[in-house]
Amino acid sequence: MRDFSPREGEDSLFVHSLAKGMAVLQVFGRGWDSLRLTDIAERTGLSMGAAQRLTHTLTELGYLRKDPATRRYRLAPRILDFAYQYLHASPLHEIAIPFVVAARDECGESVNVTELDGREVVAVIRMPSERRINPSSTIGRRLPTHCTAGGRAHLAWLTEQERAAVLDAGPLEAMTPRTLTDPALIRERLDQARRDGFALVEDEVFLGEIALSAPILDGAGRPLATLGISTSAAHWTAETARERLAPVALHTAHAIARALRGWKPF
Repeated sequence: MRDFSPREGEDSLFVHSLAKGMAVLQVFGRGWDSLRLTDIAERTGLSMGAAQRLTHTLTELGYLRKDPATRRYRLAPRILDFAYQYLHASPLHEIAIPFVVAARDECGESVNVTELDGREVVAVIRMPSERRINPSSTIGRRLPTHCTAGGRAHLAWLTEQERAAVLDAGPLEAMTPRTLTDPALIRERLDQARRDGFALVEDEVFLGEIALSAPILDGAGRPLATLGISTSAAHWTAETARERLAPVALHTAHAIARALRGWKPF
């Protein structure tokens, strides 16, 4: 539950009503197929009255749907407008797509592009391989930065202060029994990634998965995003992935960076 009451010294420009509306949208998609009004109020910390007004408004705007028989709510397809607008306004998405497709066709494995958002990486492009389709890995999926190839490829090219904001800000989640959660050990892997030019992880997000990722750098050597390739340990070893997949990731990441010609986000 979130406390939406104003605090002393809080930003006077912060719009609490907007934050409450966003909180309502964010409670969906976490394992609940549809939610009752009482569920929404409980999980957001809103009063029933506030939850009712916000769900009604979001339904009228088309971002929620309400079943008149069960009076339960679910997200509506219009919510995808935000993802569409973000991706199609981004030069990265438009420019990277042909390179990602070519890399997927060359190596026969799933290829993705991720961006860093706080302590998580977000998939903004994903081209699955024909033989290995993971239905849970889609555009918009968030994963922890500390244990993903894309996350480490971001962190390896950041300053120590920026790394600390991710690694030292709180407990690091163990996704599998093999996930590294010791910041000191992760920093060693980041230094290795910087030397190699790419990050590689095995069994740290999903057991049986090998993933590697190279940074897409701007002209100042800062990571804009990462180009990643993921595959199954049933078909590859970490050694063969380094030998055969890493060159594809490095070449593709460099090609995308050149094509962006100095573009950088805010």
